[in-house]
Amino acid sequence: MAAPTKHAKRWIWFLDVVFGAIVALGIETYEPVVREAWLQGAGPFALSVFVAIAIFSFVVYDIAAYHKLANTFPYCLTSLGFIRFYLDLVMAFTLYILLVNALNPHPDWAAILITVSFWHVAAVAWHLLALKEHGAVGSMVSAVCPHVLFIGIYWASVLLADALGTKVFELDSATLSVFKLVVVSATILVVSIVRWNQVVRKNGAQSPVRTRPQRANPASPPAPETSP
Repeated sequence: MAAPTKHAKRWIWFLDVVFGAIVALGIETYEPVVREAWLQGAGPFALSVFVAIAIFSFVVYDIAAYHKLANTFPYCLTSLGFIRFYLDLVMAFTLYILLVNALNPHPDWAAILITVSFWHVAAVAWHLLALKEHGAVGSMVSAVCPHVLFIGIYWASVLLADALGTKVFELDSATLSVFKLVVVSATILVVSIVRWNQVVRKNGAQSPVRTRPQRANPASPPAPETSP
């Protein structure tokens, strides 16, 4: 396995630029939306702000967790390292789609649910690639299971909201859609906070994974470990 290089570290800088652009575009897009929601009354304004806070919290979690994980599992100039970087770009674009769905005058709960679920699937793939690249497959379960669990929680929350809305509260279709939007957004907000604490606490004190260069001669002394 190749050791991390300065060139590979620049991939993180590029992702930072992409993240910054996504957040800037999201804020720019949302400004006229929240103004219009304010003019429509307290209800639409509160709903719009709540959904925006929930989704932006997810974006903040992703950016913070990404930097912790990229430090723990640094990129290497290998095929797996490049695939991980490409997957990072796909996940960043998914975040943009998530913001576009959430920060419009009429957010679609179904689009938000599908998009955030896809992001977690991509996160599972990212973890598997990182563990394979750094030879740390022993922690595969702890890396993959939370994302699978969160996807299940998202969909279970929607099913529960649908059951409550139709059978208990007997809501009409429009009100039921708003109810599902609130439930999905609240679930994403809780997951963002919980997962942010998990990742930061777990990886905050960890050093970058060390790589061992291959020895050219079995009889020669072992090469020292290197870290980025």
